[in-house]
Amino acid sequence: MASSNRKTSRKSRGHGGPPEGLEAFFGPDGPLAEAMPGYELRREQLEVAEAIEHALRVGKPCLAEAGTGVGKTLAYLVPAVRAALEGKRTIISTHTISLQSQLIEKDIPLVLSLFPGAEERVSFELMKGRGNYLCKQSLNLAQGDLLLMTDPQFRRVRKWAAAEDCTGDLADLGFTFSAWSELISTPETCRGQECSFYNTCHYYRMRWAAAESSLIVVNHALFFSDLALRLTDSQSGFLPDYDHVIFDEAHHLEDVATRTFGVEFSSKRLSGVADRIKHVKGLDLDRSRLDTLEMLGSALFAPFLEAGKSSFFFDDVLPKASTRQEAEAQGSAACAAISTLQNDLLKIARDDEVIRDRADGLARICGRTREELHRLFFEKDENAIRWGEISTGGRGPRSEPRVTLYLTPISVAAVLEDALWKRMRERGGSVTMVSATLANSGGFSYQRSRLGVPADAVEAVIGSPFDFKKQAMLYVPGHLPAPEPTAAYVDRLVCEVERILLLSGGRAFLLFTSRYMLNTVFDRLVDRSPFPLFRQGDLPPGKLVEAFRASGTGCLFGTQTFWEGVDIQGESLSCVIIDKLPFAVPDSPITRARTEAITQAGGDWFRDYSIPQAQIRLKQGFGRLIRTRDDRGIVCILDSRILSRSYGSEFVKHLPPAARASLWPRVERFWRESVEPSDAQAP
Repeated sequence: MASSNRKTSRKSRGHGGPPEGLEAFFGPDGPLAEAMPGYELRREQLEVAEAIEHALRVGKPCLAEAGTGVGKTLAYLVPAVRAALEGKRTIISTHTISLQSQLIEKDIPLVLSLFPGAEERVSFELMKGRGNYLCKQSLNLAQGDLLLMTDPQFRRVRKWAAAEDCTGDLADLGFTFSAWSELISTPETCRGQECSFYNTCHYYRMRWAAAESSLIVVNHALFFSDLALRLTDSQSGFLPDYDHVIFDEAHHLEDVATRTFGVEFSSKRLSGVADRIKHVKGLDLDRSRLDTLEMLGSALFAPFLEAGKSSFFFDDVLPKASTRQEAEAQGSAACAAISTLQNDLLKIARDDEVIRDRADGLARICGRTREELHRLFFEKDENAIRWGEISTGGRGPRSEPRVTLYLTPISVAAVLEDALWKRMRERGGSVTMVSATLANSGGFSYQRSRLGVPADAVEAVIGSPFDFKKQAMLYVPGHLPAPEPTAAYVDRLVCEVERILLLSGGRAFLLFTSRYMLNTVFDRLVDRSPFPLFRQGDLPPGKLVEAFRASGTGCLFGTQTFWEGVDIQGESLSCVIIDKLPFAVPDSPITRARTEAITQAGGDWFRDYSIPQAQIRLKQGFGRLIRTRDDRGIVCILDSRILSRSYGSEFVKHLPPAARASLWPRVERFWRESVEPSDAQAP
């Protein structure tokens, strides 16, 4: 594509000239061109690589948005490998398993092959949490679990574990085993070097391999778990020391950090601990202790189960001082019961090594349970909220409601200052955040405020190399009213959806901001649509995508899962319909707490929080359509507020620069001239 057609924007700060050799590397005569048939130099990819390598070399943070088609993985892997050849170790953190697999199986081997001698000098490893690995000690101790020993699936696990080539990795098991949690180690049950299986431990073999590697691939949850451990003890992390970290899919960082640095405690937690202890054969324990613990757990969670709301603040359920004191008294009693149980476990069967090891592990589980329960009810933290949500556990008529209580940080910025930014400054290392959807309004003000990114960060907003004006149209129907929960509005929305699908011949993603609207529109269309309809939840996500592809003219109805990370190329996806602007639910406890904090600090919660969040989300949905230079199609956002409200232009301005229409004849003309396949299937 000629350079005049490239739709690229770039803003940078603190960015020097290009590091020596990068332009030649990505150039038309470079090693990438030699290795990849049909390779074309993408200036956008080079600019992202330059920004990231500069940040690595000077030890600064980097924020980079790389639009669809830029090739961001190669843009950060080339600098990471160059750093590895200079003796630097880089952690590459992703959000999804699919991207981890792509890095390990394809992208890293490709980049290493492009540097002479790199395949011998630079090693790489995928690190997973210990919950992904079979624990040989737990498997051995499971011989005393009567329920497991009578399970035929457990016999299959034992056969798999006995094979010489067994990796111990759950991903290689080949079938589902519901009691897998009984066969893994936890930080509480692992005995480390004292374990007789230490030298052949699957989990530690992975860690030893990572300790010898220059490039280590992890997921965000594992990375932040390591940070959380190092906050309390700088020597207790499980990741090897590293010089740099690169976060791909970085728009997920706040959500992952929020979960990691908070507490999550289910109403089934205490009964689960009691059940786990009951199943262990040979424990000489007063069983009344377990009954007491279960009883206290039921009493503790009873007021929350009766809250009458799907989500709530503690203060909503415990509005009076007397009820709060009663709940705290129940919490204290439960903590005391757990401590008593823990002490009992530490005293029994000191002369039986197997029972002692199992009891010690269970005692440590009790200790962690008590610690989290105490934090949940008694920790003083002005930067945290206490809230809960009620869900239905399981399916069918016997499903029971359960409540999960949370202690959640309002802002993770302060936590990350100590856990990440300060630590990396002291080490002289860099932190790179990269994503196809990271910026808001052309900059990174939202990510900076939410994550506490230091002021000296290198910034790069790099657009897509695709020619969106030719490849795509953005349609916002001006005749629709603003979204509202009325039958009349739903009627008009469904009519508009039908008209669009008849034009596109199906072949569409329909992305909704709520499950209610998804089901409402699906139910209206399922019996009268000439195209196959697929609804999220009716099949597993992977199966649903396969069925959609195979159908040729299918329409996939999805909510959050399908707004990002799904890559459908070609004519089978020629239309994306978004029901309305994806603003966060304003009355959810976390959103309420965060917007109130912004207001109290003198900010504008709608401008500073809701709009940036929705902008990023909308770009993710838009990005499902154009995945290659050959893709064509229309994105339909059925929310007339884009045209009528003052903030609407801000959304459109920072979407890919597609052709635009608010009148139907223009959409029809664009479809006929740019999209309609020669063998279009009329309904």
